[in-house]
Amino acid sequence: KLFNQSDYSDIELIIESEHFYAHRAILAARSEYFRALLYGGLRESQHDNRIIEIKECKAAAFKILLRYIYTGQISLTKKNEDILLDLLGLVHQYGFEQLENSLSIYIQSILSLNNVCIIYDTACLYKLNNLQEHCSLFIDNHAKEIIKTNEFLSLSSVSFLIRIRIIIVIKIKSIRF
Repeated sequence: KLFNQSDYSDIELIIESEHFYAHRAILAARSEYFRALLYGGLRESQHDNRIIEIKECKAAAFKILLRYIYTGQISLTKKNEDILLDLLGLVHQYGFEQLENSLSIYIQSILSLNNVCIIYDTACLYKLNNLQEHCSLFIDNHAKEIIKTNEFLSLSSVSFLIRIRIIIVIKIKSIRF
């Protein structure tokens, strides 16, 4: 009943022009990030900060996270990869480790030729080793098909170099002296 209801809320979060109503105590109890933002050193201002605009965040992903904060539940089915990766970034930023691990496991189950490169990029960005390894295995097993995709061309240079380094290390370890 409290999720995103203006009644009794004491904070309004604005993301991409969309308004979300919440309760400071609930946000702070569930997240160190929000605790610091609302009650500590990250506080937006010393004045009345009933309204806070959050930038560099997608509203659709934030709504999913906010529902999780209030209910402890999340539905990932029928969500496209972009929203899932935006959500992964949010849970990483806001310190929801258990949700980050669960989301990473779910994302492993939906890997495809068309999304593995962007997922690998994201896993490298957030240093999600299990997801990185799973993507690496997928890339290794489907290398001929993946290098023909447009998504392969969009792989960040950092991720590409990490992948090359891993391949070299594996090759060196397989050489018997």
